[in-house]
Amino acid sequence: MRRRRHQTHHKHSSKKGYRRLLDRLAAHEDVHRVATGRVKPRMGTGRPIAPISKVREIESGLSITINTDGAVIDAYVVTSDPAGVAAWLREEGLAK
Repeated sequence: MRRRRHQTHHKHSSKKGYRRLLDRLAAHEDVHRVATGRVKPRMGTGRPIAPISKVREIESGLSITINTDGAVIDAYVVTSDPAGVAAWLREEGLAK
């Protein structure tokens, strides 16, 4: 049995479309862990400019805000190189 290098901790069971984004982020070589935080439901279907609307540096790495069809999700990325991971997110077109 093959085990994945990074395991993403999915805390909430709302729509799962954003999980592929979190799993892709967890596969980055500088990321140690990715976990979801607060999920805020919202009405309507706004088209976001990018899947990740906010990227903020915190003590343990990055705090990101993900836009999905029916919710805004806060997630936390534990990394030793927050600036490098934030630059990678912008290069991949995941963040503005």
